[in-house]
Amino acid sequence: MNYIFRVIYAAVLYVYRGMKYFFRPLVHIHPRIYRFALTLREAVKELIRPPEISPPAIFPESQIQEAAKKESLFSEKENICVAEPEKSPRIPAWLMEEWRDIHAVEPQLFPEKWLIETIPTYHVPISRIAEPYLELCGLYGEDVSHVFLVPWLVKGGADLVVINYVQSLTIQHLARHIAVISTLNVDSPWKERLPEQTRFIELGKRYHWLWPEEQEKLLIRLLVQNRPKIIHNINSDLGYRVFVKYGKALQGMSKLYASSFCLDMTEEGKYAGYPVWYLPECFDILEALLSENRIHLEILEELYAFDREKMYVHYQPVAPVPKRKQFDERYLNKETFNILWAGRLDRQKRPDILIRIAEKCKALPFRFHVYGSTVLDADLYTKRFEELENISYHGQFDGLPSVDVNYYDIFLYTSQWDGMPNVLLEAVSLGLPVIASDVGGIRELIVHEKTGFLITPYTDADVYADCLRYIFENRSMLAEIADNAFQLLAERHSWGVFNENIKKIPHYCVF
Repeated sequence: MNYIFRVIYAAVLYVYRGMKYFFRPLVHIHPRIYRFALTLREAVKELIRPPEISPPAIFPESQIQEAAKKESLFSEKENICVAEPEKSPRIPAWLMEEWRDIHAVEPQLFPEKWLIETIPTYHVPISRIAEPYLELCGLYGEDVSHVFLVPWLVKGGADLVVINYVQSLTIQHLARHIAVISTLNVDSPWKERLPEQTRFIELGKRYHWLWPEEQEKLLIRLLVQNRPKIIHNINSDLGYRVFVKYGKALQGMSKLYASSFCLDMTEEGKYAGYPVWYLPECFDILEALLSENRIHLEILEELYAFDREKMYVHYQPVAPVPKRKQFDERYLNKETFNILWAGRLDRQKRPDILIRIAEKCKALPFRFHVYGSTVLDADLYTKRFEELENISYHGQFDGLPSVDVNYYDIFLYTSQWDGMPNVLLEAVSLGLPVIASDVGGIRELIVHEKTGFLITPYTDADVYADCLRYIFENRSMLAEIADNAFQLLAERHSWGVFNENIKKIPHYCVF
């Protein structure tokens, strides 16, 4: 019976090895399939394992010896020859050598024979991140002091923040080499704005086929092995996940920073976004939290009791423009008003409020000019723009300086939530008076009837319409308001002030 069982075992083993040869490439495609295959293999081996190779610790040694003698006598009496199957070593030679060396020092340490014969072998799978890691190291290079983790570099305010930091560090020679790593599978048209020597690595596009957990392991391995002095996360979801999971390990070799601008909001009014999802879990391992407006940091301090000493307001710079809008006599005698609205056509910027304002101003000599890329419900908005005679939609734009602002009389902004919008800084720098919703950090730039006009509540289209009518009837005040706003911008948002503030961030610069 024992002989038959051994033959069956050997046959099943050969079948298993043959199946493993054909199915191994498929199994290694997906981690879950591989783990299932390992579990199934061990379960089958337990079912067909010969009983005599089970660990003898279950039975006394005397019983095992007695049973062996009886089996030997029985075999000689019946003239039965039991062929021992050829056994391949289950433990590699190098490990046995190590064990012998250990045994020479401590005689009690040596594996029992049953363990050597029955210890399960484990075939280490080929890592899916091995080749990407080697390629990533080549792109990363050497002597990188600053790493920026970003989702992408598109035409947006947060993207401009990244570019500003990199440019300032480069111009002032406050970094050795800088690597900017984008973590989403999205094109980055603004990567061309980075300084030429910056190393831009599109991790999200190159390795989009990796699972999220594998992307985390790939990124953390790169950061741990290369030990950059500074790791600065600006709105990268992958970066925040790595901070939360591996922040303690990273903190021991790098200084960690994050930039946060505002709390996002769901349609129902619930707070959302990275400050809610991740910052409470990783704030303690951050060296500093940076923002381009003070109000957002005050909200975080109130909600989560964050240490105010670790939070820094860093107002973003605006490049000077060669020519500002002029409020001459011809402007004061205009009989029509051209109103500029620019921003993404998404839920945050509330183009639906713009549409309601235009509807309420049908009887007034106003024309609304809309610039912006389509994001959500684009067809709904653009179709409504076409239906209203006092709205003209001009499509995308590459920053407000690319628009001829002299044609327009005022800039209208209807956002539901925000930090310190870069488009407002650009409008003020170009000499355009601003009407904006009183949300986020906007009130730090726009003071009602001094540097612009604030609307409360932001959803009330009647208040916007009344404000536009009031401005149209009192246009003589706009020149002073535009000058006041420009003066504030020059004092607080210059490149000189920005460069000095970077040097004040603790441990951020390489001197």
